[in-house]
Amino acid sequence: MTDDTKALQCDKCLAPNIWKCADCLGLSDDMYDRLVTDPNNSLRWFCEQCENAVMTKPSAVPQIQNDKIDQLIVAIEKLVEKYDSIEQRLADKCDVGEVVKLESNMRDLEKKVVNDSQDINLRVQALELKVQTAETAGPEGGNTAEACHDNGVSDEELIKFVVQEELQKKIVVEKDLQSRKKNIIIYRVPEKKTEVVAERRQNDLVFVTDLLDGVFDMKLDETDIEKMYRLGSWQEDKARPLLIAFRDVEKKEAIMSDLKKLKNPIEKFKGVGISPDLPPKERDEIKRMLEAAKKAHVENETDSVENYRFLVVGRGPRRKVIKVKKNNPSTQTRNLTSDSL
Repeated sequence: MTDDTKALQCDKCLAPNIWKCADCLGLSDDMYDRLVTDPNNSLRWFCEQCENAVMTKPSAVPQIQNDKIDQLIVAIEKLVEKYDSIEQRLADKCDVGEVVKLESNMRDLEKKVVNDSQDINLRVQALELKVQTAETAGPEGGNTAEACHDNGVSDEELIKFVVQEELQKKIVVEKDLQSRKKNIIIYRVPEKKTEVVAERRQNDLVFVTDLLDGVFDMKLDETDIEKMYRLGSWQEDKARPLLIAFRDVEKKEAIMSDLKKLKNPIEKFKGVGISPDLPPKERDEIKRMLEAAKKAHVENETDSVENYRFLVVGRGPRRKVIKVKKNNPSTQTRNLTSDSL
């Protein structure tokens, strides 16, 4: 056999002295080339000895190999038994009732910490009020305790006053939140230029009805709206935001959960934005976040800030600002709500 002879080496043992020419194996030139050069080829050629070893029936496996397999199975069974034993001992040591009791104690402790913290805050506020009272008494009013005593204000009365004031604030905030739950604010709704209030309201109602029907597939009856009015003072060159208070919160939630439909509306509703009716404090916070993000962009980026939309996403502590590059820098399309606040 010469170096030019087309031959195959055993793919199993790779014995250097065991080669078989392609002609002896009855292989065509094309098949030989594929076997030798194709990396994805899965065909293999084995010498006679290797072929006999591969094709030997399972019943011919030496007894010593069977013994090793049996020993391995026995070892595995012992490990499984040991694992089950350890698991059972752990279960016996871990009393579910004790765990539940421990969790309950931890919750009680957390509540106590919160209550103590609130009590400390109230006492601090009471002390601040006492200081303010002393300062009001003037330099001749003596020390803080004397000033409070002269004004007839005891520690108990101060604490009671602060507690009542805090409760009143919470009640006002809660009422405000409840009153806004069913509200949405619609931006850039064309405002009819007329001094007749009834005509302006009817024009707004028609636009809102068409918007909810055409974009959100929501049929709206006039009785579905409790109140509707424009926010802010009238301006000739700018449409004021329009507040809608629904009778049922479900309609508000259906709209807010489907705002993506405002991305590609018909021509009449292009540029319209919708947001929930947020408390003034939240609106101010969103404005501050947007202004800070735009300022940071101007200071750190070379691209014009006008080429981006800055949006506030998330709620509460997870609220953050993202920026999205506009498809056309000369077109300012703002369908998402936070950029409109």
